[in-house]
Amino acid sequence: MKKKAENNGIVSRGFVFGADGGGTKTIGLLANMDGLVLSRIQVGGSNQNVVGPREAAARLADVILQCSRQAGVDPGMIRAAVLGLAGAGGTQERKNLVVAIQSLLAAEDVLPLPIVVQSDSYIALEGAFGGGPGVAVVAGTGSTVIGKNPEGTLLQRGGWGRVLGDEGSGYAIGLQALRLLTQELDGLGEASRLRDALGATFGLTTRERLIEAVYREELDIPSIAPLVLKSAAEADAGALTILTKASRELARQVVATIRLLGFRGTTGVAFIGGLIDQETIYARMLRQAIVSQWPHAVIQPPLHSPAHGAVSMALSQAREREKELRSQ
Repeated sequence: MKKKAENNGIVSRGFVFGADGGGTKTIGLLANMDGLVLSRIQVGGSNQNVVGPREAAARLADVILQCSRQAGVDPGMIRAAVLGLAGAGGTQERKNLVVAIQSLLAAEDVLPLPIVVQSDSYIALEGAFGGGPGVAVVAGTGSTVIGKNPEGTLLQRGGWGRVLGDEGSGYAIGLQALRLLTQELDGLGEASRLRDALGATFGLTTRERLIEAVYREELDIPSIAPLVLKSAAEADAGALTILTKASRELARQVVATIRLLGFRGTTGVAFIGGLIDQETIYARMLRQAIVSQWPHAVIQPPLHSPAHGAVSMALSQAREREKELRSQ
């Protein structure tokens, strides 16, 4: 496994690793100490709540090894590794995950690496603003809002998970669509374009079929969200009502984060996640809802990906360790 630490003839004094791990995929990047990305590998999801701790550890160890092989470097020369994970868990869960990863790497003759587990929202924020201040809104399967002011203070709002929160997320939007469908099937609402779309796409045309899909087949509720966005774009009243509520709830979290962090003037806000990172009707509604409450907000695309944010954090940690060693 161990190879000479070089890439294209350029010998490096070390490397850093960053990963962005979600429920369906994990992206790993290996970079040199100048921040130049040398390899990129994608494997399956590493959210412990979705795939379990054992599988999450296996996939994270695998992506570290694959990135090292692709770059042709010894993984033992990784000076810092930051894993930004959905479902990162509490302090003990993170420690357990690192121990499991180290054990799997040791089986490949890799000495213990300096691994730090962070939340996926944190690395998304770091990537979006290049380590600078701003507020990131993450809306995909779940949702959260995280910000950092010029003094470096971090603050997160939302992100409580589908049971307690995740307002404005794909899950919340899909669930509201199903609740609207139950009202229409009960004759308490008018037939809508969204109802037709749910029937055509998922076969949800009767009470019995809806109950079976949700409770017995574990219907992928977030996958309904794109239908809501499409129906809203076609002026369906029910879909528009769902997105209006969702955008207002997320905007409220954004503005609360901005105010609590003490921003006064122009504030950068980045949209991240499959529901809002493109120019969808939902992204437009969310932008309007934020600006109506905080006119100084400037919605901007992320500077870098979450995985690049993890690499940036790993570089900072590696450089700090270098300083500490030199001072000893």
